[in-house]
This record gives sequence, structure tokens and C-alpha cells, in this order.
Amino acid sequence: MRGYPGMQGEGRHGGKRRGAGLIVLAWLSGPGMALGAEGDCFDYGALGAGSGPSLGTIKAGATRVPFVQGASGRKGCPGPDPACREKAFLVPGNTVILGGATPGFVCATYVGQKGAVRSGWLPDAAVTRTPAASAPALKDWTGTWTAPEQTLVIRPGKAAGTLSVKGDATYGALDPDRVRRGAVNMGNVEGETAPSGAALAFTMGDKGTLPFAAGDPADCRLRLTLLPPFLLAEDNNACGGMNVTFATVYRRTRP
Repeated sequence: MRGYPGMQGEGRHGGKRRGAGLIVLAWLSGPGMALGAEGDCFDYGALGAGSGPSLGTIKAGATRVPFVQGASGRKGCPGPDPACREKAFLVPGNTVILGGATPGFVCATYVGQKGAVRSGWLPDAAVTRTPAASAPALKDWTGTWTAPEQTLVIRPGKAAGTLSVKGDATYGALDPDRVRRGAVNMGNVEGETAPSGAALAFTMGDKGTLPFAAGDPADCRLRLTLLPPFLLAEDNNACGGMNVTFATVYRRTRP
């Protein structure tokens, strides 16, 4: 990617723990931010809903493919009007995570080499969709997966066919001022469960791992989707201090 990489909407990177019960209920029943407003693209949508996100590649041909503004950015967008084009753009060969679509455009998320995430509309004709992969093996999950302020370590679990997930996350660790003031918030997650195809989900209960829909509304819940080379995660904003979240896109940095 070239241009001006931005960050995703708060559906993937923000949130507070106040009103945890209401947050959990809304999160369990509602769609992702990508579908939150007609004509807008914030990310690839909720995990575990419908067919879920998929991969695509920017086609050869055009030197650059600009992102296109959504309806909230400019009236009549996304559309063919050059005024809808953003400064940020992708180049042929870039891999993107695909979410929802509107006639002529697809909601795409690009992950930079340093983990910065940028979502926006792209012309559908500029993207080649990657065929769906077969169900991953357990070894495809294992390793250390990292994002700018999050780490997930996945290892074989104690029981056959299960995986152990341990993670740490921060909010503000990349902000020198917050570090200086001791204002970095932290969180963690831990559980052991069996994946179902490319999905893995659980609740972190007081006495161990619980099924995803079980436990107290304020318990930390984590849902993962393996979409090589990426690992996608979402949580219920109850896995740490204020604004701490595991919800982002990870790359495997160690096997």
C-alpha cells in the first residue's frame, strides 16, 4: 500500500467497559461496524456471522487503486465520481480482507507490514477474490500472533484436538505521553478449546474456559477466525482496562 494508511473504525479498535451487560448483548446479536451504516465501510464485519470475511488481491493493470469514500464522507459515494477517491491507495499484488459489498464496490481492509490497518471501499473490478481454503489443521493455528498493541500465543491444548490461547493487550503503550504518566491500560485473555474449522471462540470464566455463549455478561469473550496469513479477532470489550481490546488483525511472527 502507498498513500496515507489510516486506522479502522472503533468497531474494531475502541470501546469501554461501562454497561458491560448491554455491550455484550448488542455485540452478540448485532452486525459489525462494516454494516452499521448503509454506504459506509469501516472494517470486514462481525466474525461468526454469515459467510464471514474472505481474501482478495489487487489485480494487475492499474498502477494504483485509490480507496473510495463512503456515504458519510461525501454525498453520492461510493461511486465513479473522481471526487469520491481518497488519497490512500493500493497497488497490484496487495492482499486485502474483504467484507460487505455495494453495487460496484467491495469493503476492503489492508494491513500494513507494521500492523497499521486501513479499511475503505475499492472498485470491485479491481479485486480478484481468493478461492476459499480448506479447513485449517491445528498446526496452522499455532504460533505467536502479533499486532501493534496485542499478542496472542496459540499452542496445542492439553486435550486432543484443542488449542490453548493466551494473550496480552495494552491501550496507550505506543503513546510516549501515556507511558510517561503511567496511564497505559492492560488486559489479558486465556482459554483452551477446540476450533471449528477456521473459527475458535470461548468465554474466560472465573473457573476456566466456558463455551462462547456461557458465563456472566461481563466475562471476557474472544472469537477468532483464521484467514492465512492473518488471524482475525473480536472481543466484547471486557478483556481488560478501558479501551483495551484484542479485536484487530494479527500476523504470525513466530511458529
